[in-house]
Amino acid sequence: MDRQQFSLSYGGDNDVGDYLYNFPADYYELYDDQLEDENQYYQSNVNAETHDEPSFWSNLTFHQLCTQCVVPAVGSTGNLLGTTLILCMFFRLFIVICNKIKIVPEAILHTVCAICGVLPLIIFHEDGDVYQLLLQIILECFTNDSKWQKTKSAHMLMSMKAMAILFDIQSNKLQMFPSVPQYTGYMMCAGTVYLGPFLTFQEYSNAFSLSVNWNKTKICHLIWKIIISLLCFVLSICVVDWLFSQHLSTNNKSNSIINIFLTMYKQALEFRTGHYFVAYASTVFATVCGYHSEYNSEILVTRPLIMEWPRSLLHVVVHWNAPMHFWLKKYVFEEVLKYGNKNKKHRNRFIAVGTTYLVSSLLHGLERRLSAVLLSLAAYTYVEHQIRTKLASRFPNKFSYYTKNKDPHHNSKTYLAYLGSIVDMSVDNSYNTTYQESFAPWSRVSYFSHCITLIMFFISIIL
Repeated sequence: MDRQQFSLSYGGDNDVGDYLYNFPADYYELYDDQLEDENQYYQSNVNAETHDEPSFWSNLTFHQLCTQCVVPAVGSTGNLLGTTLILCMFFRLFIVICNKIKIVPEAILHTVCAICGVLPLIIFHEDGDVYQLLLQIILECFTNDSKWQKTKSAHMLMSMKAMAILFDIQSNKLQMFPSVPQYTGYMMCAGTVYLGPFLTFQEYSNAFSLSVNWNKTKICHLIWKIIISLLCFVLSICVVDWLFSQHLSTNNKSNSIINIFLTMYKQALEFRTGHYFVAYASTVFATVCGYHSEYNSEILVTRPLIMEWPRSLLHVVVHWNAPMHFWLKKYVFEEVLKYGNKNKKHRNRFIAVGTTYLVSSLLHGLERRLSAVLLSLAAYTYVEHQIRTKLASRFPNKFSYYTKNKDPHHNSKTYLAYLGSIVDMSVDNSYNTTYQESFAPWSRVSYFSHCITLIMFFISIIL
């Protein structure tokens, strides 16, 4: 992975103070029906797992884990990723040929882009999923929750793109509304319609006008990202649970503090590695299609090293999903901030933060667990910023965001484990679940992280 330091806010480190608009983006959910069928037996055992009983995975040897989980999972997901990658390569090759002969109408290029984007849905998913994508607003009201979950990421991306176009026209970045072929191609652009990442219309248009400098280094980087993506997928669906279950099954004190926190960390790590899988896969597809970032040399979605060893919650929020962070900052936070009273900056920021959180929750379908995580993270970053700002005025070398001390903060890792524990992918994520079921991991530890944050808030007032 390219370890070049990524700008915290697409505008340089000077914008670190504008922490308030930063929220993590969605975990773009990948639902492979073949994978669900092949692993239905094993997943049912995972769902049956309780804190008082050993996990099903703890009874498997490493060889059994590879043959019964890793190989079927990689094989099934590889079909979807491979097909999408081939379509992305076809789309890029088609663009290169058309740019050389210069006789193919632009409308044809955008139409081919949309077809390459929708084909994986037609090949690997039920017909109803495609109809839900095309008629997102209507079918959202009438289809059941399981169907909605399968296309939620595509709905979210299309909503973000539509709003981005309107704001760009208002700011004169776009002179006119795109034509029907352009709009269709942008909404369903090849390689990004299901997994992301979010692209501005300019980044999408660059694929048709700018060339891609392919060399051995670039190809090796793409292959490396594909390997990392599959590795993260295997970790998320098989290995993490197996490794932690080995320890948890040998400890008879299932309700001990160590076991409780290990279980929380396991659930959060499964969620994060699943996100890394989708992030790297989407980066590969976007690069192969030839989409160019407006602000960086390449499209970068996430930075796992910073996520796993964060220096602050600000870094977690920014690097969880950089394109989503950019969208929230530019099209929500800054737009709301424009209409505030210049003499009441603190209130303006508070309103902008609240609006950003509300929009982010709406994009995620107002799912209670993700909304709770977003709201908690907003509160955590606010309190952290208040304390760091006041302490940095007295000890700048220790508490400033710009300090050269790159040691990770263990409290940030604890917050990550705590927040991610309720997003357990083995638990039913429907609206039919009760409050107690949804927030059982937090309730089990008496909401200790929220209590600590409340105490830190009062300390920040005293300081």
